[in-house]
Amino acid sequence: MRECNRIFRDVASRLDNFVRNIGKGKVVQKFLKDFLGGLLCNRNVLLSEISRGNKKDVLLKKQIERLGNRLASFSYKEVLEKYHVLIKDEINERTIFCIDNTDIIKPHGTKFEHLSFVRDGSTGRIEKGYEVMDITALSHNHRQPIPIYSFPFAYNDKNYQSNNCETERGLDLIRQSFGPIGIKVFDRGYDDCKLMRSLSFHNEKFIIRAKENRHVVHQGTSIPIKDLISQKNSAKYSYYTRRDKKCFVTFKKYPISIDNISLNLITVAGFGEKPLLLYTNLDLDKELEFVVTKVYILRWKIEEKFKFEKQTFHIENFRVRKLAAIRALVMLTSILCGFISIMCEHQKHKLFRNLFRISQTLTKKQRKNHLFLYSITRAVSDLYKVYFSSG
Repeated sequence: MRECNRIFRDVASRLDNFVRNIGKGKVVQKFLKDFLGGLLCNRNVLLSEISRGNKKDVLLKKQIERLGNRLASFSYKEVLEKYHVLIKDEINERTIFCIDNTDIIKPHGTKFEHLSFVRDGSTGRIEKGYEVMDITALSHNHRQPIPIYSFPFAYNDKNYQSNNCETERGLDLIRQSFGPIGIKVFDRGYDDCKLMRSLSFHNEKFIIRAKENRHVVHQGTSIPIKDLISQKNSAKYSYYTRRDKKCFVTFKKYPISIDNISLNLITVAGFGEKPLLLYTNLDLDKELEFVVTKVYILRWKIEEKFKFEKQTFHIENFRVRKLAAIRALVMLTSILCGFISIMCEHQKHKLFRNLFRISQTLTKKQRKNHLFLYSITRAVSDLYKVYFSSG
Protein backbone atom coordinates (compact mmCIF):
# COMPACT_ATOMS: atom_id res chain seq x y z
CA MET A 1 0.00 0.00 0.00
CA ARG A 2 2.86 2.38 0.78
CA GLU A 3 4.35 1.82 -2.66
CA CYS A 4 0.97 2.46 -4.33
CA ASN A 5 0.60 5.71 -2.39
CA ARG A 6 4.09 6.77 -3.44
CA ILE A 7 3.41 6.05 -7.13
CA PHE A 8 0.05 7.83 -6.87
CA ARG A 9 1.71 10.94 -5.40
CA ASP A 10 4.21 10.89 -8.26
CA VAL A 11 1.39 10.76 -10.85
CA ALA A 12 -0.64 13.43 -9.01
CA SER A 13 2.43 15.67 -8.83
CA ARG A 14 2.99 15.30 -12.57
CA LEU A 15 -0.65 16.13 -13.27
CA ASP A 16 -0.42 19.22 -11.01
CA ASN A 17 2.66 20.45 -12.88
CA PHE A 18 0.93 19.71 -16.19
CA VAL A 19 -2.12 21.76 -15.15
CA ARG A 20 0.01 24.66 -13.90
CA ASN A 21 1.83 24.79 -17.24
CA ILE A 22 -1.28 24.81 -19.44
CA GLY A 23 -3.70 26.79 -17.23
CA LYS A 24 -3.54 30.51 -16.45
CA GLY A 25 -4.86 31.58 -13.06
CA LYS A 26 -6.06 29.61 -10.05
CA VAL A 27 -9.66 29.37 -11.26
CA VAL A 28 -8.70 27.74 -14.57
CA GLN A 29 -6.13 25.51 -12.90
CA LYS A 30 -8.64 24.31 -10.31
CA PHE A 31 -11.17 23.48 -13.03
CA LEU A 32 -8.57 21.62 -15.09
CA LYS A 33 -7.36 19.67 -12.09
CA ASP A 34 -10.91 18.65 -11.15
CA PHE A 35 -11.88 17.74 -14.71
CA LEU A 36 -8.70 15.82 -15.66
CA GLY A 37 -8.35 14.15 -12.27
CA GLY A 38 -11.98 12.98 -12.21
CA LEU A 39 -11.69 11.78 -15.81
CA LEU A 40 -8.55 9.81 -14.99
CA CYS A 41 -10.22 8.22 -11.97
CA ASN A 42 -13.50 7.03 -13.49
CA ARG A 43 -12.57 7.08 -17.22
CA ASN A 44 -15.91 8.48 -18.36
CA VAL A 45 -16.75 11.92 -19.77
CA LEU A 46 -20.12 12.00 -18.01
CA LEU A 47 -19.94 15.01 -15.68
CA SER A 48 -21.52 12.93 -12.91
CA GLU A 49 -18.72 10.36 -13.17
CA ILE A 50 -16.04 13.06 -13.30
CA SER A 51 -17.54 14.67 -10.19
CA ARG A 52 -17.63 11.34 -8.34
CA GLY A 53 -13.99 10.80 -9.25
CA ASN A 54 -12.98 13.97 -7.40
CA LYS A 55 -14.28 12.65 -4.03
CA LYS A 56 -15.23 16.11 -2.73
CA ASP A 57 -17.52 16.94 0.16
CA VAL A 58 -19.79 18.91 -2.15
CA LEU A 59 -23.24 17.97 -3.38
CA LEU A 60 -22.96 16.01 -6.63
CA LYS A 61 -25.57 18.24 -8.26
CA LYS A 62 -23.51 21.34 -7.46
CA GLN A 63 -20.33 19.79 -8.88
CA ILE A 64 -22.07 18.78 -12.12
CA GLU A 65 -23.57 22.25 -12.49
CA ARG A 66 -20.20 23.93 -11.91
CA LEU A 67 -18.36 21.69 -14.40
CA GLY A 68 -21.10 22.19 -17.02
CA ASN A 69 -20.98 25.98 -16.65
CA ARG A 70 -17.21 26.03 -16.89
CA LEU A 71 -17.20 23.87 -20.02
CA ALA A 72 -19.82 26.06 -21.75
CA SER A 73 -17.76 29.21 -21.17
CA PHE A 74 -14.29 27.68 -21.34
CA SER A 75 -11.78 29.37 -23.66
CA TYR A 76 -9.63 26.47 -24.83
CA LYS A 77 -7.41 28.35 -27.31
CA GLU A 78 -5.00 29.70 -24.70
CA VAL A 79 -4.82 26.31 -22.98
CA LEU A 80 -4.14 24.65 -26.33
CA GLU A 81 -1.33 27.09 -27.12
CA LYS A 82 0.35 26.45 -23.77
CA TYR A 83 -0.10 22.72 -24.24
CA HIS A 84 1.72 22.99 -27.57
CA VAL A 85 4.59 24.84 -25.87
CA LEU A 86 4.75 22.09 -23.26
CA ILE A 87 5.00 19.25 -25.80
CA LYS A 88 7.34 21.10 -28.17
CA ASP A 89 10.31 18.98 -27.07
CA GLU A 90 8.50 15.93 -28.46
CA ILE A 91 8.25 17.49 -31.96
CA ASN A 92 11.10 17.67 -34.48
CA GLU A 93 11.83 17.58 -38.21
CA ARG A 94 11.11 13.84 -38.42
CA THR A 95 7.82 13.94 -36.52
CA ILE A 96 4.89 12.28 -38.29
CA PHE A 97 1.66 14.30 -38.12
CA CYS A 98 -1.41 12.14 -38.79
CA ILE A 99 -4.41 14.14 -40.06
CA ASP A 100 -7.84 12.57 -40.27
CA ASN A 101 -11.50 13.08 -39.40
CA THR A 102 -13.45 10.98 -36.95
CA ASP A 103 -17.05 11.11 -35.78
CA ILE A 104 -18.99 11.40 -32.55
CA ILE A 105 -22.31 9.61 -32.92
CA LYS A 106 -25.41 10.57 -30.90
CA PRO A 107 -28.13 8.51 -32.65
CA HIS A 108 -30.82 9.17 -30.02
CA GLY A 109 -29.90 12.80 -29.29
CA THR A 110 -32.50 15.53 -29.79
CA LYS A 111 -31.34 18.45 -27.62
CA PHE A 112 -27.70 18.76 -28.64
CA GLU A 113 -26.84 22.07 -30.31
CA HIS A 114 -26.34 21.94 -34.11
CA LEU A 115 -26.69 18.15 -34.19
CA SER A 116 -26.31 17.10 -37.82
CA PHE A 117 -26.06 13.90 -39.86
CA VAL A 118 -22.64 12.30 -40.33
CA ARG A 119 -21.33 8.97 -41.55
CA ASP A 120 -20.61 6.52 -38.75
CA GLY A 121 -17.12 5.18 -39.53
CA SER A 122 -17.69 1.93 -37.62
CA THR A 123 -20.94 0.91 -39.35
CA GLY A 124 -21.02 3.00 -42.54
CA ARG A 125 -24.55 4.23 -41.76
CA ILE A 126 -25.64 7.86 -41.66
CA GLU A 127 -26.39 8.83 -38.05
CA LYS A 128 -26.89 11.97 -35.99
CA GLY A 129 -23.66 13.34 -34.58
CA TYR A 130 -20.63 15.57 -35.17
CA GLU A 131 -17.51 15.41 -37.32
CA VAL A 132 -14.17 15.88 -35.53
CA MET A 133 -11.09 17.31 -37.26
CA ASP A 134 -8.09 15.67 -35.58
CA ILE A 135 -4.31 16.07 -35.82
CA THR A 136 -2.07 13.68 -33.89
CA ALA A 137 1.74 13.62 -33.73
CA LEU A 138 3.71 10.41 -33.20
CA SER A 139 6.47 10.51 -30.57
CA HIS A 140 10.15 10.09 -31.45
CA ASN A 141 11.13 6.64 -30.21
CA HIS A 142 8.02 4.58 -29.47
CA ARG A 143 5.49 6.19 -31.83
CA GLN A 144 2.95 6.96 -29.13
CA PRO A 145 0.08 9.19 -30.40
CA ILE A 146 0.26 12.71 -28.94
CA PRO A 147 -2.95 14.65 -29.78
CA ILE A 148 -2.29 18.13 -31.17
CA TYR A 149 -5.71 19.37 -32.26
CA SER A 150 -9.22 17.95 -31.92
CA PHE A 151 -12.13 20.09 -33.05
CA PRO A 152 -15.77 18.91 -33.38
CA PHE A 153 -17.85 20.75 -35.97
CA ALA A 154 -21.41 20.56 -37.27
CA TYR A 155 -22.61 20.92 -40.85
CA ASN A 156 -25.61 23.05 -39.85
CA ASP A 157 -23.54 25.47 -37.77
CA LYS A 158 -23.66 28.95 -39.32
CA ASN A 159 -19.85 29.24 -38.99
CA TYR A 160 -19.25 26.03 -40.93
CA GLN A 161 -17.94 26.52 -44.48
CA SER A 162 -16.49 23.20 -45.65
CA ASN A 163 -14.39 20.25 -44.49
CA ASN A 164 -11.45 21.72 -46.41
CA CYS A 165 -11.71 24.93 -44.38
CA GLU A 166 -11.76 22.92 -41.13
CA THR A 167 -8.66 21.02 -42.26
CA GLU A 168 -6.86 24.24 -43.19
CA ARG A 169 -7.77 25.78 -39.83
CA GLY A 170 -6.16 22.88 -38.00
CA LEU A 171 -3.05 22.97 -40.18
CA ASP A 172 -2.70 26.75 -39.67
CA LEU A 173 -2.81 26.25 -35.91
CA ILE A 174 0.00 23.68 -35.85
CA ARG A 175 2.04 25.86 -38.22
CA GLN A 176 1.80 28.70 -35.73
CA SER A 177 2.87 26.40 -32.89
CA PHE A 178 5.55 24.26 -34.55
CA GLY A 179 6.32 25.78 -37.94
CA PRO A 180 6.49 23.81 -41.23
CA ILE A 181 8.31 20.82 -39.71
CA GLY A 182 7.59 17.12 -39.79
CA ILE A 183 5.75 14.98 -42.33
CA LYS A 184 1.99 15.38 -42.77
CA VAL A 185 0.23 12.09 -43.57
CA PHE A 186 -3.30 11.96 -45.02
CA ASP A 187 -5.75 9.25 -46.07
CA ARG A 188 -7.39 9.16 -49.51
CA GLY A 189 -10.18 11.53 -48.45
CA TYR A 190 -7.62 14.35 -48.60
CA ASP A 191 -6.62 13.80 -52.24
CA ASP A 192 -7.30 17.43 -53.12
CA CYS A 193 -5.37 19.90 -55.29
CA LYS A 194 -6.07 22.87 -53.00
CA LEU A 195 -4.62 21.02 -50.03
CA MET A 196 -1.50 20.06 -52.00
CA ARG A 197 -1.02 23.66 -53.14
CA SER A 198 -1.35 24.91 -49.57
CA LEU A 199 1.14 22.36 -48.23
CA SER A 200 3.61 23.12 -51.03
CA PHE A 201 3.23 26.88 -50.49
CA HIS A 202 4.21 26.44 -46.83
CA ASN A 203 7.15 24.16 -47.77
CA GLU A 204 5.70 21.20 -45.90
CA LYS A 205 6.47 17.56 -46.62
CA PHE A 206 3.46 15.31 -47.07
CA ILE A 207 2.21 11.84 -47.98
CA ILE A 208 -1.35 11.47 -49.30
CA ARG A 209 -3.08 8.28 -50.32
CA ALA A 210 -4.33 8.65 -53.89
CA LYS A 211 -7.79 7.94 -55.25
CA GLU A 212 -7.94 5.43 -58.08
CA ASN A 213 -10.03 7.71 -60.33
CA ARG A 214 -7.47 10.53 -60.26
CA HIS A 215 -5.78 11.83 -63.44
CA VAL A 216 -2.10 12.82 -63.22
CA VAL A 217 0.45 14.29 -65.62
CA HIS A 218 3.24 11.86 -66.48
CA GLN A 219 5.93 12.88 -68.98
CA GLY A 220 3.79 15.79 -70.18
CA THR A 221 0.66 13.71 -70.78
CA SER A 222 -2.48 13.57 -68.65
CA ILE A 223 -3.25 9.96 -67.85
CA PRO A 224 -5.53 8.11 -65.40
CA ILE A 225 -3.65 6.53 -62.52
CA LYS A 226 -5.12 3.11 -63.37
CA ASP A 227 -3.66 3.27 -66.89
CA LEU A 228 -0.30 4.51 -65.61
CA ILE A 229 0.25 1.73 -63.09
CA SER A 230 -0.97 -0.94 -65.53
CA GLN A 231 1.87 -0.19 -67.97
CA LYS A 232 4.53 -2.86 -68.38
CA ASN A 233 7.94 -2.48 -66.74
CA SER A 234 10.13 0.03 -68.53
CA ALA A 235 12.77 2.63 -67.74
CA LYS A 236 10.12 5.23 -67.04
CA TYR A 237 10.05 4.45 -63.34
CA SER A 238 12.14 2.79 -60.62
CA TYR A 239 11.12 -0.65 -59.39
CA TYR A 240 12.28 -3.13 -56.76
CA THR A 241 11.04 -5.91 -54.51
CA ARG A 242 11.64 -6.22 -50.78
CA ARG A 243 10.83 -9.01 -48.36
CA ASP A 244 9.02 -7.81 -45.21
CA LYS A 245 8.22 -10.42 -42.57
CA LYS A 246 6.24 -13.11 -44.41
CA CYS A 247 5.39 -11.33 -47.66
CA PHE A 248 7.14 -9.87 -50.67
CA VAL A 249 6.34 -6.22 -51.29
CA THR A 250 6.82 -4.64 -54.70
CA PHE A 251 7.43 -0.89 -55.01
CA LYS A 252 7.23 1.28 -58.12
CA LYS A 253 7.92 5.01 -58.32
CA TYR A 254 6.56 7.33 -61.04
CA PRO A 255 7.52 11.00 -61.40
CA ILE A 256 4.24 12.90 -61.90
CA SER A 257 2.74 16.34 -61.46
CA ILE A 258 -0.68 17.49 -60.24
CA ASP A 259 -1.72 21.10 -60.76
CA ASN A 260 1.93 21.92 -61.64
CA ILE A 261 3.15 20.40 -58.35
CA SER A 262 5.99 17.91 -58.89
CA LEU A 263 5.40 14.70 -56.96
CA ASN A 264 6.30 11.04 -56.86
CA LEU A 265 3.54 8.45 -57.20
CA ILE A 266 4.47 5.27 -55.35
CA THR A 267 2.57 2.02 -55.84
CA VAL A 268 2.93 -0.72 -53.25
CA ALA A 269 1.78 -4.25 -54.06
CA GLY A 270 1.82 -7.07 -51.52
CA PHE A 271 -0.11 -5.70 -48.54
CA GLY A 272 -3.59 -6.31 -49.95
CA GLU A 273 -5.62 -7.21 -52.99
CA LYS A 274 -5.22 -3.77 -54.57
CA PRO A 275 -1.95 -1.82 -54.72
CA LEU A 276 -1.48 1.05 -52.30
CA LEU A 277 -1.17 4.40 -54.16
CA LEU A 278 0.70 7.24 -52.44
CA TYR A 279 1.67 10.78 -53.44
CA THR A 280 4.65 12.41 -51.79
CA ASN A 281 6.99 15.35 -52.21
CA LEU A 282 9.63 13.81 -49.94
CA ASP A 283 13.14 14.06 -51.34
CA LEU A 284 14.94 10.92 -50.20
CA ASP A 285 17.61 9.24 -52.29
CA LYS A 286 17.70 5.68 -50.99
CA GLU A 287 14.68 3.39 -50.78
CA LEU A 288 12.21 6.28 -51.01
CA GLU A 289 9.36 3.90 -51.70
CA PHE A 290 9.91 1.79 -48.58
CA VAL A 291 10.34 4.83 -46.31
CA VAL A 292 7.15 6.48 -47.58
CA THR A 293 5.16 3.26 -47.22
CA LYS A 294 6.44 2.68 -43.68
CA VAL A 295 5.54 6.24 -42.67
CA TYR A 296 2.07 5.98 -44.21
CA ILE A 297 1.33 2.71 -42.41
CA LEU A 298 2.11 4.46 -39.10
CA ARG A 299 -0.89 6.68 -39.88
CA TRP A 300 -2.99 3.89 -38.41
CA LYS A 301 -1.92 5.15 -34.97
CA ILE A 302 -4.51 7.93 -35.23
CA GLU A 303 -7.23 5.31 -35.71
CA GLU A 304 -5.96 3.58 -32.56
CA LYS A 305 -6.13 6.90 -30.74
CA PHE A 306 -9.78 7.37 -31.82
CA LYS A 307 -10.58 3.87 -30.60
CA PHE A 308 -8.81 4.50 -27.30
CA GLU A 309 -10.78 7.69 -26.60
CA LYS A 310 -14.09 6.01 -27.40
CA GLN A 311 -13.46 2.80 -25.50
CA THR A 312 -11.52 4.07 -22.48
CA PHE A 313 -13.01 7.52 -21.88
CA HIS A 314 -16.37 6.87 -23.60
CA ILE A 315 -16.03 10.16 -25.48
CA GLU A 316 -19.40 9.66 -27.21
CA ASN A 317 -21.23 9.34 -23.88
CA PHE A 318 -21.33 13.05 -22.99
CA ARG A 319 -24.53 14.85 -21.99
CA VAL A 320 -23.48 18.50 -22.34
CA ARG A 321 -25.64 20.15 -25.00
CA LYS A 322 -23.88 23.33 -26.13
CA LEU A 323 -21.47 22.93 -29.04
CA ALA A 324 -18.91 25.11 -27.21
CA ALA A 325 -19.05 22.75 -24.22
CA ILE A 326 -18.71 19.70 -26.48
CA ARG A 327 -15.62 21.22 -28.13
CA ALA A 328 -14.04 22.01 -24.75
CA LEU A 329 -14.79 18.50 -23.47
CA VAL A 330 -13.30 16.80 -26.55
CA MET A 331 -10.24 19.04 -26.51
CA LEU A 332 -9.57 18.45 -22.78
CA THR A 333 -9.94 14.69 -23.24
CA SER A 334 -7.37 14.82 -26.07
CA ILE A 335 -5.02 16.87 -23.90
CA LEU A 336 -5.31 14.24 -21.17
CA CYS A 337 -4.42 11.59 -23.77
CA GLY A 338 -1.35 13.69 -24.58
CA PHE A 339 -0.37 13.74 -20.89
CA ILE A 340 -0.57 9.93 -20.78
CA SER A 341 1.21 9.49 -24.14
CA ILE A 342 4.21 11.50 -22.95
CA MET A 343 4.53 9.14 -19.97
CA CYS A 344 4.31 6.20 -22.39
CA GLU A 345 7.06 7.69 -24.56
CA HIS A 346 9.62 7.90 -21.72
CA GLN A 347 9.75 4.20 -21.00
CA LYS A 348 13.12 4.27 -19.24
CA HIS A 349 11.63 6.44 -16.50
CA LYS A 350 10.91 4.68 -13.22
CA LEU A 351 7.31 5.94 -13.16
CA PHE A 352 6.47 4.24 -16.46
CA ARG A 353 7.98 0.93 -15.31
CA ASN A 354 6.00 1.07 -12.04
CA LEU A 355 2.74 1.89 -13.82
CA PHE A 356 3.25 -0.84 -16.40
CA ARG A 357 3.90 -3.34 -13.61
CA ILE A 358 0.72 -2.26 -11.79
CA SER A 359 -1.31 -2.60 -14.99
CA GLN A 360 -0.47 -6.35 -15.03
CA THR A 361 -0.18 -6.32 -18.80
CA LEU A 362 1.48 -9.47 -20.14
CA THR A 363 5.07 -8.72 -21.18
CA LYS A 364 4.71 -10.91 -24.29
CA LYS A 365 2.32 -8.29 -25.70
CA GLN A 366 5.10 -5.71 -25.81
CA ARG A 367 6.51 -5.08 -29.25
CA LYS A 368 8.02 -2.26 -31.25
CA ASN A 369 5.68 0.77 -31.39
CA HIS A 370 3.27 -0.93 -28.97
CA LEU A 371 0.36 1.29 -27.87
CA PHE A 372 0.74 1.60 -24.08
CA LEU A 373 -2.13 4.05 -23.55
CA TYR A 374 -4.55 1.38 -22.37
CA SER A 375 -2.16 -0.17 -19.84
CA ILE A 376 -0.93 3.07 -18.31
CA THR A 377 -4.40 4.64 -18.13
CA ARG A 378 -5.78 1.54 -16.42
CA ALA A 379 -2.93 1.62 -13.88
CA VAL A 380 -3.42 5.34 -13.11
CA SER A 381 -7.17 4.91 -12.75
CA ASP A 382 -6.69 2.00 -10.32
CA LEU A 383 -4.24 4.08 -8.28
CA TYR A 384 -6.74 6.93 -7.99
CA LYS A 385 -9.50 4.57 -6.84
CA VAL A 386 -7.29 2.78 -4.30
CA TYR A 387 -5.94 6.04 -2.91
CA PHE A 388 -9.38 7.65 -2.44
CA SER A 389 -10.97 4.46 -1.04
CA SER A 390 -8.17 4.09 1.53
CA GLY A 391 -8.31 7.80 2.41
